[in-house]
Amino acid sequence: MSVLTLPPELVRAARTPTSRVLLVADSYLPRLGGIELHVRDLATRLSEQGHAVTVVTATGAFPDEVPGGPFRVIRLQPADALGVVDPVLWSGAGRAELHELVAAADVVHAHSSVVSPLSWATLRAAHRLGVPAVVTVHSMLPRGSAVPLALALSSRRAGSLRWTAVSEAVAAPLRRATGAPVALLPNGIDPAPWRGVPRSSGSEPFTVVTAGRFAARKRVLPLLGVLRDLRASLPHDLPLRAVLVGDGPQHRAARAFVQRHDMGDWVSLPGRRTRPELAELFATADVYVAPAVWESFGLAALEARCAGLAVAGMAGSGLGEFVTDGVEGALARDDRHLAEVLAAWALERGRVDAIRRHNVTTDPRVTWERVLPATLAAYEAAGARPSLRA
Repeated sequence: MSVLTLPPELVRAARTPTSRVLLVADSYLPRLGGIELHVRDLATRLSEQGHAVTVVTATGAFPDEVPGGPFRVIRLQPADALGVVDPVLWSGAGRAELHELVAAADVVHAHSSVVSPLSWATLRAAHRLGVPAVVTVHSMLPRGSAVPLALALSSRRAGSLRWTAVSEAVAAPLRRATGAPVALLPNGIDPAPWRGVPRSSGSEPFTVVTAGRFAARKRVLPLLGVLRDLRASLPHDLPLRAVLVGDGPQHRAARAFVQRHDMGDWVSLPGRRTRPELAELFATADVYVAPAVWESFGLAALEARCAGLAVAGMAGSGLGEFVTDGVEGALARDDRHLAEVLAAWALERGRVDAIRRHNVTTDPRVTWERVLPATLAAYEAAGARPSLRA
């Protein structure tokens, strides 16, 4: 199935975009992840086209956050909340303000995970007020969990939604649970910034990187096991380096694993890094590895692919939207196969070089030039009336 599946007539219909867009994300910056970064980037792109964009979130603010920028961010948290609060704990704080925000919008675009109480409340409010609404589901749904989501957003409670998902791996169970069409609306990317950092030259160790939240679903600890097996399978004199970027609840356990298995001289856990810092890291690396089986899309993997890295991920995950096995990288059956792929690349780096040449000269199918028009088309397909730009 193609990455963008909206009918051509709907894409053509997006010539004149709506002007007041309400983007809803339970989880938003300063938390880091695919939803958070995509919503920020989407808000920026829409604002640059002249739209009045508001992001509403259940995530608390930076301690030193300074208001401003091309779009508004409204944080609906309890009055006594200090700093970043888990968005799943949103209790309806600011429900009256949410109602006003929805009423003032031309279209509501909610970005939902498995549990997204703010997004669901916003979509129900849009239904009651007759405001067109689109939902994009960003999370892989374990067996059975698509049904509660479908019930939470049933036509009785949330009206005739325009359902979209970031990958076919997410869309398929939604179609089965809802019986509704689910179009693909992936995260977007601008490849240019990831290709602007000169690559390191000279003899370097074979370098594997990953970036993401240190949580069980992202499988950081199993990845460390894969890396341990990789090191054991390679000649002792073949230099190897691994950098695992990110933070989260399993960061301490990951450090303990590295110490326990005496991997500290070649595995580093530097914590969170900014996008420019990631671009610098990618310029020193050979391979990006995405070990999560329940990876709905993989924005960091897409960024690494644009930087030229070969991407190794898991078959059946959302990486299939921009990684074809043997072209942009490899999709492994399981952890043992993943270790074998990495070992083969380390022993024959010419194969990695060929993938790099392809990745830096060929744009993925999910650039903003395609994703943004498809997003506007989804708004109009939901019933938003086009209005002239200011």
